[in-house]
Amino acid sequence: MTTPEPAPRSRLVPWVVLPLVVVLLSCLGAAAGVLLARQDARPDGPSALDVTATPSGSASPSTRSARSSVVRLPKTLLGLAKTTDKTLLESAEKAAKTQRASEAATSQVLAAYYGSFAKKNLVFVLAVQGEVVDADHLFETVTAALETQRKGLKLVEVAPGPLGGRAACGDSTVSGGTIAECVWVDSGSYAFVEFFGAKAAAVQDKFVKARGQLETAAY
Repeated sequence: MTTPEPAPRSRLVPWVVLPLVVVLLSCLGAAAGVLLARQDARPDGPSALDVTATPSGSASPSTRSARSSVVRLPKTLLGLAKTTDKTLLESAEKAAKTQRASEAATSQVLAAYYGSFAKKNLVFVLAVQGEVVDADHLFETVTAALETQRKGLKLVEVAPGPLGGRAACGDSTVSGGTIAECVWVDSGSYAFVEFFGAKAAAVQDKFVKARGQLETAAY
């Protein structure tokens, strides 16, 4: 696995152009993509893992009936408009295309930047919609792989909010820039939300709010 060449600073700082998380996800292969298959090929394979909403302040998932999820890219996220920067638009498109290639055909992959690098409020989102066969395994696999990819990153499980499942956030430094990394995994989707120039402790509430704007549960 190789990391893409950073863009010249004249365009954007290196850690903005293509989030390393996309490289990470495209390398997970069977570990992640297969888990998002709509049907489990194993005759005795488990159905989608049941999850539940977790009370505020608790990071421990519990059980409820299985559900599907609908992910979307709203016009604004946390009050931030989608970027119109050509480089970021191309980056988001490449991110979605790269991830889509490693997913089941029935999965939906969306990616976008919101906010502005100049205003120091840039947010990147990559969300995958599809039935997760084993949400706990996918959560552990993705968080462990991301920690390996990002030196010094330590993801800490946090309260996932009313949509349930499991979530984690942590601080990352790429090319001298700080990024708050957050991820959620549930029985119908998984996603990464990256807050550029921010610390994880300061964005946990924003992450839960952003998730509520990106994902809708369907029973």
